Amino acid sequence: MDTIVVPAQEEGFKETFIGEKCWYSIRISASMISKIKYIAAYQVAPISAITHVAEVERIEKYKDTAKYILYFKGDAKQIKKVSLSGQSKTKAPQSPRYTSYAKLLEANTLEDLWA
Repeated sequence: MDTIVVPAQEEGFKETFIGEKCWYSIRISASMISKIKYIAAYQVAPISAITHVAEVERIEKYKDTAKYILYFKGDAKQIKKVSLSGQSKTKAPQSPRYTSYAKLLEANTLEDLWA
């Protein structure tokens, strides 16, 4: 698992993920920090899909918290949407989740990532 998927509201997604090329205040398991190579944004409703991915340049502690900030190597790239399957909202990520970059590029639905 080399990719972290984070839920993003529209405003934060546009301003921070796309505009600032980073994402912050993320809880990450200590054992996963060295493994994370990519970050993917799950845009919440009404989009309800992972739409963009970025390569992670570095991960640093975020302020005086137990959370982290991920800086991107470049611009986030739009990918083929990975959507919720059917009407199920139970699989939508509410907090960071891990998957692999290869799985992300092959997936059609979020279920494909978590299976």
